[in-house]
Amino acid sequence: MALEATQDGIWDWRLPGRELFVSDTFRAQLGFEGETPVTLDAWLARVHPEDMPALRDTYRAHLAGGRALNAQYRARQPSGEWRYFQVRGQVTARGEQGQPLRMTGTQTDVTEQVRTTQDLQLLLDNLPALIGYWDTTLHNRFGNPTYLDWFGQTPAQVRGQHMRSVIGEALYAQNQPMIERVLGGETLRFERQLTDASGHLRFIELVYVPDVQGGEVRGFFSLGTDITARKAAERALTEQRELARVTLASIGDGVITTDPGGRVTFLNPTAERMTGWTLAEAAGQPIETVMGLLDEGTRTELANPLRRALRERVALGLAANTVLRSRSGHHHSIEDSAAPILNEQGELLGAVLVFHDVSEARAMAVRMSHLAQHDALTDLPNRVLLRDRVSQAISRAQRQGTRFAVLFLDLDHFKNVNDSLGHHVGDELLKAVSARLRGVLRASDTVSRQGGDEFIVLLPDIREADHVENVLAKLTEAVTAPYHVAGHHLEVGVSVGVALYPDDGEGTDVLLQHADAAMYRAKAEGRGRHRFFSRALHQAILARQSLQAELRQAFERREFSLVYQPKVNLWTREVLGAEALLRWVRPDGRAVSPLDFIPLAEESGLIVPLGAWVLETACQQSRAWAQACGHDVPVSVNISPLQFTDPGFLDTVQRCLQGTGLTPGLLELELTESMLMADIERVQQILVRCARWACACPLTTLAPAIPASATCALFR
Repeated sequence: MALEATQDGIWDWRLPGRELFVSDTFRAQLGFEGETPVTLDAWLARVHPEDMPALRDTYRAHLAGGRALNAQYRARQPSGEWRYFQVRGQVTARGEQGQPLRMTGTQTDVTEQVRTTQDLQLLLDNLPALIGYWDTTLHNRFGNPTYLDWFGQTPAQVRGQHMRSVIGEALYAQNQPMIERVLGGETLRFERQLTDASGHLRFIELVYVPDVQGGEVRGFFSLGTDITARKAAERALTEQRELARVTLASIGDGVITTDPGGRVTFLNPTAERMTGWTLAEAAGQPIETVMGLLDEGTRTELANPLRRALRERVALGLAANTVLRSRSGHHHSIEDSAAPILNEQGELLGAVLVFHDVSEARAMAVRMSHLAQHDALTDLPNRVLLRDRVSQAISRAQRQGTRFAVLFLDLDHFKNVNDSLGHHVGDELLKAVSARLRGVLRASDTVSRQGGDEFIVLLPDIREADHVENVLAKLTEAVTAPYHVAGHHLEVGVSVGVALYPDDGEGTDVLLQHADAAMYRAKAEGRGRHRFFSRALHQAILARQSLQAELRQAFERREFSLVYQPKVNLWTREVLGAEALLRWVRPDGRAVSPLDFIPLAEESGLIVPLGAWVLETACQQSRAWAQACGHDVPVSVNISPLQFTDPGFLDTVQRCLQGTGLTPGLLELELTESMLMADIERVQQILVRCARWACACPLTTLAPAIPASATCALFR
């Protein structure tokens, strides 16, 4: 009766017969009506065909001397719905030759638990970040579908594999020092370059977070973000609930029964362990004495649901976030149900409370939820959580008619710290900056790290713009004070952009975009200052967007042209060559300044095909001049950093030279010093290949620009 009251079904099979003796709960679970005999075949006919092999294998393994029968399967209801069940059982009687004569067990409807797990798995499957969990032996316990994108393996293929087999020998060797450190309890952030399963070169930012429980490292989380496109990621990990065992005495759940007055009559061993009471001590005690329940959030006393089960004669679940306080004061997070125990005449015999410990699962869920919404380095809210809070601030401001501000902060010249002192010093500096920002803000304010050296601050309930100015002064003073990090004395500046609600936008994306635009205006005006978003700035943004949309059409309509500026020896007046300069003239005759359209072409990536056109056109012109004038005219072309680092750049140069027949020494490529210092190793590789064609550039000076149609007389 106690098992019936827990809503678990009971089955009893006398072998070799095919008929089963089952409880009413079992009948209800599988939709068997009335007193119709239930046979093994009728039971199995309801089992989903895909689940039958595993169910049969588990049964055979048990008969062969394995563990008790314990399997999960789906069964079709009369309504056509598929529900999930956990069936447990074991041989309870054998013949003289050891042959099984009787099997007994229970069945639990676990549909809601499975669907909850599936929902959480769906969340993990759709996070853009690569998430994995590795135990201390470096075998995978979890991997989300993003592994398929990076390493060409599904989560099922990854699970149980050694890390070396998943990520490859080369990357494993690179990461091994980091693995040793994270297993020592250290949180690490580092970057790697790798070729993904589709053969594309990509960059990934990895965060290794040790899983420390009870002072011991149990494994570590691997959190990967594709920084090729600067995407952040969210992750999660679930714990499977503790499975109940076959009989009441050995069931994994805690079970407590009482008489109709709520006085304890039975505790199983699990309940004894969790409550701290033995059956002898607890017998006759009120249920509240043996089992104190608290709300996990407020730690206030909760009414025991068993009282309501006795009073209303209904089965019900425990309140959400219930905590069991043991006799020694230890707390267990618990879940499950309470139900009345009724005899065949409907008389109340008592009640049963079934519960199990979910402390680890809840703690894991809390940790994963926190990691999905916070920056792993600084523990500040990330972009996902910030957007949610801005949305809440908008709703609150609309209801109350108030204002709020969004501040976009960017550290000035932070890249110099990473380049000169290393990313580990940069990371420590970011932590120090984060601590100072939190230290000067109110509890109601939000400071978020967006990635790199960018932070966003949400200031709710702003009365006047002067309030923002006061906050800006405090933030600037705090951030710009000297730092002592890893033995280095560091100083950084900060540029800030401010957008106000509702003055500068009424949507989350608009406010963040306008604050970002104001910050870039502050940087453009000299850094180390702040700027509020304004209508003039808005108009400038719209004009820039319009120009960017017009830029690609101009390329397709061939509105671009080249003019050539001669390079003249000031002593001899001899023209030594010409520099190709890109010009854009609209169909209506209006010229667009290169200072306006070149940066946009670089941002959009159009600079690569546009630069290739410039190279080819300049080579053709130099070749034409040589044929018309009778002597060679070197031509120089400015190369954009984006164009120079494009994988196809050298092929483009070679194609232009071969296609036009121009001598390589007549083509000069002009590079900036900053470009040469950005990635010395890659630049060196490109220049070595260029050296096969290029000649040294002569000392030149500038003269007025000349059109491409200039005659050879200009060079005499």
